[in-house]
Amino acid sequence: MEKKMFKLITLFSVLINFSTFADVRESLTSAQKEEVVNVLKANEKLHASFFKYDAKSVADSAQELKNAMNKVSHEKIKKLLKFSMTKLDEIKANKTKDENGQNYHTISMALIYILNTYDVGSEYNAYSCPMVKKKWVQNSSKQEKVHNPYAANMPHCGSKDTSF
Repeated sequence: MEKKMFKLITLFSVLINFSTFADVRESLTSAQKEEVVNVLKANEKLHASFFKYDAKSVADSAQELKNAMNKVSHEKIKKLLKFSMTKLDEIKANKTKDENGQNYHTISMALIYILNTYDVGSEYNAYSCPMVKKKWVQNSSKQEKVHNPYAANMPHCGSKDTSF
């Protein structure tokens, strides 16, 4: 399973790096865009619970994010989110922050790919931290400063990787 996850993360990394060279993101209908933005809003809540790390809030927010993902109607995006939904099920209050963080990173890679591929507006951007070697999505219009959900000892370590 770990080998499969490594391959998936590597694939998402390649796709993300490739898509950053593309200047044009695909358009979505207003309904599809709203569905994806609702996913990103649910992700904001999960991001915040990782940043403060409250295990129960992390687990509850993971399920809210999964519920938002289940409402996505765009077939390609739905397919991209399928594996992420299994990772959301693995985020539990009784798991360690590192275990939950690894699952969140996998989910974030899929969300970053979607951000880079589809035009969902300019509020959300991809961020990364070279120290922990992880990435996430953050609402730049609400939090311009880096809020690293993986490293409590360096909460503002990292950089904004996209500017939509």
